[in-house]
Amino acid sequence: MKIREISWTGEFSCLCGDCPQTCCRGWVIPLEERDCARLKKTKGKLGLSLFFATAGWTRAKFNTDSGRCPFHDADGLCRIQKEKGHEYIPWTCQSYPRFYRNYGYFEETCVDISCIGAARLFLAHLGELDIIESEGDPKTRVCTTNEDRPYIEFLLTQRKEIMDMTATVFGEAPIEDISVPERCGRFVDELFAFAAKLQAVSSKGNEEMLKGLDLLKEIEKDGPGKYSGTPYGFPLPAGVFGELLSSSLCHIRLKTVDPKLYEMISRAKEYMSRQNADALMKAASDMHLIKILGAYLSYYIYQYFLRTYETYSFRRQMALGIIHMNMIFLFAAETAGRETLTDETVAGIISHYNRRAYFNEFILDDMYRIYENNLPKARPEKGG
Repeated sequence: MKIREISWTGEFSCLCGDCPQTCCRGWVIPLEERDCARLKKTKGKLGLSLFFATAGWTRAKFNTDSGRCPFHDADGLCRIQKEKGHEYIPWTCQSYPRFYRNYGYFEETCVDISCIGAARLFLAHLGELDIIESEGDPKTRVCTTNEDRPYIEFLLTQRKEIMDMTATVFGEAPIEDISVPERCGRFVDELFAFAAKLQAVSSKGNEEMLKGLDLLKEIEKDGPGKYSGTPYGFPLPAGVFGELLSSSLCHIRLKTVDPKLYEMISRAKEYMSRQNADALMKAASDMHLIKILGAYLSYYIYQYFLRTYETYSFRRQMALGIIHMNMIFLFAAETAGRETLTDETVAGIISHYNRRAYFNEFILDDMYRIYENNLPKARPEKGG
């Protein structure tokens, strides 16, 4: 089977006991059937600990309170792995931060940047998002019931174009009299409009109309700057940022589960309360930060755009990518107002935020609702 992945994926190496943000803390650890079957056979004190950790094998998960996994020892290592080896621990723990999506005739791998080690790797290879192919055995079962191969080939083509254009626009130096944030804002606005059009055409089931859609052609047809300044793009308006910060992204238990993210959100709320429009625009003109944001959005598109093969939710998937990119920008802008913004700081921001915002459907639904509720009721006409 074809295996697809970003070129630097294979460079990832777990930080183990040196990790400043362990994956053994902060979320529930699910167990698959094969995990339970294997772990139930464990004897001795470890077997007894496993029995209690799963409430007598009545639940297929560890760490139900999202605190620290009961098998995470003081040295930062996994007790199960130390006693039984890597192949014995749950599949979730073996694979993270690698995620696999098997589409039947190819499987894609990504290294999720909710892991700080992966976030560091992403920043070390900033802008290097070439997808490479190899032959191999899939790691997972087929993840879709859709068997429309021409449709997913279309999606792969569209995804590559969107990724390439995003990285290019955010990586460009200022041109003519158009500022960096204005240029990026216009593009992101067009990107969301294109996703909405893909969804509208897909819902009609017209394959020829769908194949006729092309992001570059859509932008050229509309002309530059048509939608500048609307809440579709970048940076989002202060009011939208305020609503997102007060969404279910932040919960009172977050102070205990992830105190760093809680601090990031609290600081961002205070920052936005000062109406830092000028500071935001200054941060949005920092070319290195802009390049990071473009690569971040491109990587999100690599990871999640193909979800539309099953859901056809182009609008939602793109909106969430735009939201996530804007949130990373806000946290980075607030930090830059207090201290020198380093890549290590940005890696921490990305990994803390992604762990909370990417894996909870309730939070995602809430943030998407806020975004949709703040959109203009109708797109402006050309020249408006």
